[in-house]
Amino acid sequence: MIKYSGNYRKGKAIGLPYQGSKKKISRKIVEIVKENFGTEKKVYDLLGGGGAISCEFLLQGFDIVYNEKNSDVYEMFKHSLNLKTEDLKKYIISRDEFLRIRDKKEKTPEDNLKLLVNSFGNKCSSYLYSAENSDFKYNLAVEILENEENWRQYKQTETYNNKIERLEQIERLQQLEQLGQLQQLERVQLLELHNKSYKDFSHLENTIIYLDPPYENTTGYHGETFEHKEFYNWAYEMSKKNIVLISSYEITDKRF
Repeated sequence: MIKYSGNYRKGKAIGLPYQGSKKKISRKIVEIVKENFGTEKKVYDLLGGGGAISCEFLLQGFDIVYNEKNSDVYEMFKHSLNLKTEDLKKYIISRDEFLRIRDKKEKTPEDNLKLLVNSFGNKCSSYLYSAENSDFKYNLAVEILENEENWRQYKQTETYNNKIERLEQIERLQQLEQLGQLQQLERVQLLELHNKSYKDFSHLENTIIYLDPPYENTTGYHGETFEHKEFYNWAYEMSKKNIVLISSYEITDKRF
């Protein structure tokens, strides 16, 4: 029986502002691992996505390996780890620039991060604000970034409060703050990064393998097909020599 005391690290979770991210529960997940399995085993986050779980394990002092097969997601996460505070402001973009980047055939990691930060639901397909509100909210976000040193607490700034009656919320600054948290991550140089299939780690023994697959009966991340039956068979075999943890709303395979 898995135990959990209800305790977890205080402070904000870290990771890309990513659709399907485990950021909201990452601190609880890592605490559960600590309480049940200790901190000595190396942890492999093999379907790493936006990196929230890997970042939390790193913060908690674990020896952690991040892996993500999707090259765009992998490169975004890798790129974000090297951002400096002064780099962040350029990731706030206008509606016109968003549409221009979205329609490019070839995108850089910086392009994809701009789409992520400025998109509705972090889906990288539609701009965060409606056409009638986009210019005002974009200009206000830029004004706060340029004029307020403490922009991370933007709701407390004079610029924000002077215009609050006309503003619902500047969601993009929240997402920019999340992106900025990654460059404050300590021990980041110890984070091992891979861009492979989870099956490339079939040799592992005596480790903790954390797996966050696409939910059953969905198309998978980024529209890619994910074979759950094959995945469950692999995870079951790996559990014979490792601690395997799967995060999901539902698993129809009765072995789990």
